[in-house]
Amino acid sequence: MSPAGASYAWLPPNWELVYCCRAFLRSPLNGRKDDVVAAAREFAAGGLDAAFVTVSGEAADRALTSVREGGRVACPYGAMPDPNVRPGVELIRYNGARSQDATDKLNRLIDSGPFDVHVARTFPFDQVVDAHRALATHYVGKLALRVS
Repeated sequence: MSPAGASYAWLPPNWELVYCCRAFLRSPLNGRKDDVVAAAREFAAGGLDAAFVTVSGEAADRALTSVREGGRVACPYGAMPDPNVRPGVELIRYNGARSQDATDKLNRLIDSGPFDVHVARTFPFDQVVDAHRALATHYVGKLALRVS
């Protein structure tokens, strides 16, 4: 549970289910192979309060069955096909904000406290081809290219 008492999940582009709450961080799940619904039920027996979805499709739809009635699913415009949420679950669509105000808000959030950015792997610049190939593999976090 988060400090506010809610349970959340995030479905990133590489089809993993990651729990946002540090205290309940589990090993990432591969939505194409693992039982995401069972893992979500173990994490939040009453169902997830919210999910942040950046992709759609069969694996995401299966995972979204774990969102409780009255819960919310946030998804960007452009994710095709539309995620399937059951009746009683609100689908909230959004566009990314690109403005000075949005950048200032992000900078304030960054300055307000610690947070972790998980880098799965860092490649030296001379391995840029390997870094590009790694984009098609299963990884958790971000891939980084070191240019110096």
